[in-house]
Formats: sequence, structure tokens, C-alpha cells
Amino acid sequence: MKVLLVDDSNSIAMVVGQMLQDLGHEVVRAKDGKDAIAKVNENSDIGVVLLDWNMPEMDGLEFLEYNQKNKILSCPIIMMTTENKPEKIVKALQNGASEYIMKPFTQDILVSKIDTVVKG
Repeated sequence: MKVLLVDDSNSIAMVVGQMLQDLGHEVVRAKDGKDAIAKVNENSDIGVVLLDWNMPEMDGLEFLEYNQKNKILSCPIIMMTTENKPEKIVKALQNGASEYIMKPFTQDILVSKIDTVVKG
């Protein structure tokens, strides 16, 4: 499956990207929400999005709001975040996130979250 990985941290993107590749996924990387919009326009077959919350240009919540308004994606979106405030998590879920994952996370947790959103 093609996974859009949106994170401004190169180190996190490298680690998570490697986890995804080890699981057999094709990874498309974007550095922020604006870059993610461009990647979505170039890749119509994205199966799931892993989206960081805090990024320059356009953060994860702004990307979710953009997607809700413009319907550029219909696949599941998993927020990757250090935000642990319930109201922030609820806001992301209300704005179109399918699930969230707390950083740092293991490959097993990543597999579980992807399976949850893809297989229902």
C-alpha cells in the first residue's frame, strides 16, 4: 500500500519511513501540509496518511481542515503526535483524522493502527 508520511522532522520521517518499508509499504514523504497537498495531487493511489501535528507552513490540523473542505483524500488519516491533551485529540478526530498515534511508537503499534483504519 502507498503511505503518505507527513512530518517536518527528517529523523522521524526516516525511522517511520523505514518501519513502513520493512512492512512492505511504498512511502511518499511530505515535509508539511502544503507539501502533502502537492503529493496527493501527484499520487491518486494513497492508501493511508500518517500526519504529524506540529509543522511549519501548514500543520496537521490545518491539513485536516483543508481536506474536509476540499475533499482531496478519502483514505484514512492517522495523526502522529506528542499532543496528549484530550481536547486536541478530539479536535483532530472531529476534523477528519481516523485515528491517532502517540510519538514515540513501535512498529507493532504502527501496524495495529494501520490495520485498525484500513480494515475497519
